[in-house]
Amino acid sequence: MKPVPNAICVGGPHDGMLTRIDQDVGVVEVFAFEADGSTRGAPYRVTAGRVHHPSCATPFVVLSWVEPAHGQF
Repeated sequence: MKPVPNAICVGGPHDGMLTRIDQDVGVVEVFAFEADGSTRGAPYRVTAGRVHHPSCATPFVVLSWVEPAHGQF
């Protein structure tokens, strides 16, 4: 069974992507499938923000992209 999303990514490479997280604080690595079948991860910070999305009656947790420091990837 596919996990039900409870968070939305804001900014960064996965902007607007819905995902499932199981923690309330900290930084999570969000992975997305690329067209070639590989996966790409990006760090997102769990925020206190919540946003409603038409796909669900309960609000989604807002994940804010953690932009890498200059020169780091």
